[in-house]
Amino acid sequence: MTTGTTEPGPLTEGEWEFEGRDALLDRVTSAIEATPALAVVLLGPTGIGKSRLAAESAARLGASAWSALRLSGRTSVTSLPLGGLSPLFASSGAEDAAPGVDLTTLAADPLSLLAAVTARIRSLGGPGRILVVVDDLQAFDDLSVALLTQLVHSGVVKLLATIGDGAPIPDALLALWSESAAVRIDVPPLDSAASEALLARALGGSVARRTAEELHRAAGGNPLFLRELCAGAVRAGTLVVESGVWQLIGEPVGTPALGEVIARRLRAITPAQLDVIERLAVCQPLPVRELHTPGARTSVTELERAGLVVVRESGGRMLAELAQPHYVGVIRGTMSILRVEDILIEQADIVASADPTPDDAFRVAVWRLDAGQPASPELLLTGARLAQLTHDHALAAKLSQAAIDAGATGGLPHLILADALRRLGDAEGARSAAEAGSAHDQTAPAAELLSVRIASTLALIRHDQPGGIVDALQLLSEADARFPTHSALIAITRSMMLFTVERTGEALAEIETLLHTPGLPAELREMVAMAAAMPLAGLGRWSESQEEVERLLGGGMIARDRAFALFTAASASLVGGSLDVARRWALEALSESVQFDDEVSTRYAELLLGHVLLQIGQVSSATRWLGDAIAGASVKGPKNLHRVALGTLALAHIAAGETDAAETVLRSLRTDAPEGNFHVRLAEAQLTAVRGQPAAAIERLRADAEHHVASGAIYLATALLFQAARIGSRAEGVIPATALTATLRLVADRVAELAASGDSPLFQARAAHTRAVAEPSAIGFTDAGERWLQLGATLSAAEAFAAAGRAARVAGRAHEAAALHDRALHLLESCPGADTSGIRDSAPDVLTRREREVVDLARLGLTSQEIASRLFLSIRTVDNHLQSSYGKLGIGGRRDLIAPSAQTSASPSAPISGSPGPAAR
Repeated sequence: MTTGTTEPGPLTEGEWEFEGRDALLDRVTSAIEATPALAVVLLGPTGIGKSRLAAESAARLGASAWSALRLSGRTSVTSLPLGGLSPLFASSGAEDAAPGVDLTTLAADPLSLLAAVTARIRSLGGPGRILVVVDDLQAFDDLSVALLTQLVHSGVVKLLATIGDGAPIPDALLALWSESAAVRIDVPPLDSAASEALLARALGGSVARRTAEELHRAAGGNPLFLRELCAGAVRAGTLVVESGVWQLIGEPVGTPALGEVIARRLRAITPAQLDVIERLAVCQPLPVRELHTPGARTSVTELERAGLVVVRESGGRMLAELAQPHYVGVIRGTMSILRVEDILIEQADIVASADPTPDDAFRVAVWRLDAGQPASPELLLTGARLAQLTHDHALAAKLSQAAIDAGATGGLPHLILADALRRLGDAEGARSAAEAGSAHDQTAPAAELLSVRIASTLALIRHDQPGGIVDALQLLSEADARFPTHSALIAITRSMMLFTVERTGEALAEIETLLHTPGLPAELREMVAMAAAMPLAGLGRWSESQEEVERLLGGGMIARDRAFALFTAASASLVGGSLDVARRWALEALSESVQFDDEVSTRYAELLLGHVLLQIGQVSSATRWLGDAIAGASVKGPKNLHRVALGTLALAHIAAGETDAAETVLRSLRTDAPEGNFHVRLAEAQLTAVRGQPAAAIERLRADAEHHVASGAIYLATALLFQAARIGSRAEGVIPATALTATLRLVADRVAELAASGDSPLFQARAAHTRAVAEPSAIGFTDAGERWLQLGATLSAAEAFAAAGRAARVAGRAHEAAALHDRALHLLESCPGADTSGIRDSAPDVLTRREREVVDLARLGLTSQEIASRLFLSIRTVDNHLQSSYGKLGIGGRRDLIAPSAQTSASPSAPISGSPGPAAR
């Protein structure tokens, strides 16, 4: 796909895939096949997929000797007496005709009518079991429903029907329920994972998780609405391909068809109900007590029953809002500008006249602003600050800009605007706002703390750009010199920035004294914990790092900025040795970031997930997340992550055995930016080894490791040395044996020395594995494998156990070798996308091909006779092969041919590569 294209692929043609409904499909078909059930009824709102589920159920049952007859309540004759059943008697040709049947005449004779319809259904359905599938049963006339119920009771057919939310259920069907002969199944919305899978199939490519989540949220999990929003966004150019990933760069825009679906549903509502609907579309959520038009309360009740409105309790008030998020845009699109303004002003007057709370005053200010009425800059600024605290960045930007336009003075409104625009992905707008705030603050400074916050925000904006770290640090140094009383806050920001450019020792030095300073305010101490957790882990001080993580997650920061707190905890876990925890927290941080449209936090979470999954060994998933990060950084930023993500993507390609793709990625990189050097140089060294120069690759990695030792990034140094050992383990015959052995021992000694400087389980696992490479033994590699499993690094564990198997084979312990190799192969099953050929092709098998075939079947429990029959051998030949195999494997007999129990990791792990730093916040 070309960058920036909007090619819709297959999404606008035909029917979308049936996705995320397998469990529901099983439930429906099982209910129909169950003996007691006579009817199954599917309920749900328009577009939720009731009809599709019914069709898929009928198709599945058709493979089990069921015949399905389809009827629909959407025809023009449905409401006529017996009109719902009339299609059964229509003909597509002479052979289909039902001559002599007059339903109108038969309606006066119920027994004859039942006999005629029964005969017709049996002629159409054949001798087997018959299923009648009815869409929109509530639209059928009473006589048709009654006749269907009689057919069900008589055992002629079973019924699968759909009924829309809020529609009355026919009395005859209710009677079946009272007899427990009908099963009700509510069709729920799709979950976000199913929506994402559906979008990926429809668009024919990867969809950024943020984009999938936003479309899912807008559609409310409704498949029909999801399709129309997706198609509309593609046509409007707001859903585009960037770096091979579909990205939403504007609001989801529905198609005219979606508007018609919603408009059709609204045609049946009363004027009083429409008034409520419009007010909610403009101002929702609204407390029910603020709906003052005549009959409003009754209308809300009726609309709730119809599934158009939901009412929930919050803060002691009953709040009403539209049931489907996408209704807001469609309904507002049908309203005139004057009608929208009238509603805004009326609701603002209602709230303002009732002794408003600060939150109410905030709502009034927003509504008056939207209605074009003037508002005081103080009120607008207060609203902007409240929106910032609740992470509504779009509203914070809107209100702070309005406050500035209304004459708000000083640097604060510009600061709020800069922060909001940065998080929304508008880097240039953020920079302009921050610079304006700085200029206002220098002209008329209000408070030192505000000045420090403005300087820090401007530094973060500079830091977001490739190579911007120098300017960012310079701005912080200038602020530190001007405002020494706030040096702690400045040091925290500087520390986080330094960590992102691999200067771990400097990062910790900035704030280490604060770790031990008594009496710090709780909020400031939590900020110190936030800055210290990752560099402590990076230096191998794992226990201290975890103490800071616990402080961070147990304090107020988790409430003030949950996404950032979780991201920090996840990153520290990645750097220090807890992959499962890192993955869980990173996913939570991503969910939180997407919910609040925080592009900066979203990007860091995507990149972090790519790192975590790559270290676990789930290379395909890692590549997907890295693709999201790369595409998102290109479209929304922060652009300084682009190089880091590309370098990590190159490593993922290498891990997948795709060296040409890795080289292509590396050629596209800038070479003069400080971000991502670890990942880039590691990938370059690995490619150097692949090209047949392992000695050069090892020396380069050792030199780079010492550079990182000097900067305090011990976790990066040990990662590079571990990779040097891995390259050396495959360099036998390319590097002279004596030189290779000496080099590997030096590498192992250095990793052991670095690991001994702290208590990092990650460093210890690297040291154990590196030592086993330098001094090969089954015991050494097995110990390394167990350590990797404790950390959750599945692919590294598989590699260690495979190496242990080779060492056992060299030592003549064939049975142990086979068991270790089998264990490695089992672990590889949870490493999709990884290049496992080196492990699989090195099976320490001492058996001939025929012996292996016989042994594998014996392991499955087959007798010698069964094996002989399957392989076309004599029983005697089978027994001879088994006896020969027992000797080669060093086992006593058939009872020992038991595949070793697979061991899986239950605890988390740490990475081989580096992780993004927290300065994004």
